[in-house]
Amino acid sequence: MNTISKARVAVIIINWNGYLLTKACLESLRKVNHPDFLIVLVDNHSEDDSGSMLKNEFPEIELIQSSTNLGFTGGNNLGIQWALDNFLEYVLLLNNDTVVEPDFLQPLVDYLDQNPSYGAAQPKIMFETERNRIWNAGGGYFKWLELTWSVGIGKIDEGQFDEEKDIHWITGCAILLRSVSIRKVGMFDDRFFAYYEDVDLSFRFKKLGYRLRYLPQSKIYHVAGGSSKKEKTKEGIIPPIIHYYRTRNHLFLIRKHANLLSFVLSLLYQSFRNTAFVLYLALKGRFKKARNILKGQYDGLFVK
Repeated sequence: MNTISKARVAVIIINWNGYLLTKACLESLRKVNHPDFLIVLVDNHSEDDSGSMLKNEFPEIELIQSSTNLGFTGGNNLGIQWALDNFLEYVLLLNNDTVVEPDFLQPLVDYLDQNPSYGAAQPKIMFETERNRIWNAGGGYFKWLELTWSVGIGKIDEGQFDEEKDIHWITGCAILLRSVSIRKVGMFDDRFFAYYEDVDLSFRFKKLGYRLRYLPQSKIYHVAGGSSKKEKTKEGIIPPIIHYYRTRNHLFLIRKHANLLSFVLSLLYQSFRNTAFVLYLALKGRFKKARNILKGQYDGLFVK
């Protein structure tokens, strides 16, 4: 890693009460062989003092401490703004529940260096607990229902996703962004808070003519849900609020990017799907989740 004046890449990590996960991520970054990056850790108003503890253990990082929890969008926007204010050429957004290969950064930087029409690139992302199983090999998209998915998720890696390709959207788990492109496109839409904000940003990049690239020669590992899964209760291990954000934000996405036909079709599909899910959850006695989906449906349609 290097000083601000020499660094080209700001690696932005959001921490929220995630000391152990973030520590493992930072330890893996210490082994990265790229010479021109620095780490910006945004502590999203953690209640466990993990931001300060991590700064003490990793004095080389830049620590930004937020006075409130700004979510994935607001936390990353703080880090992105810091990188832009300090004139770093690239911004890498990296989930705190990841660990990286020592050579993961170089292919991403090299590709954007050599291809100015591309605004962003992503690595191949594997499950941390099963390192031969794929978590994300690019973003899939079906326009007419405004459906998005992670390509290859859950599949054993047999080299079937080892070809570079252009993709529809890039996951915010790990995305290298060109700073000059961010200045034109803008940062995350803070209304999203968490979930689908990466799809929205990707679509905005593409609307301004930037292309997005999946580079499998770059590889990282993801715990997957490490920051959102909690101890199992009657409502399950995923907190009800997550269902609210996923439901609401998918509808935000539809409202922002659908054409007339895809808006009607996707809205009908989402309404049917959410109704069926609410009935299923009610039968299981998971009423908080059911209420959160209903609230997400309403807010996603009517909140500005």
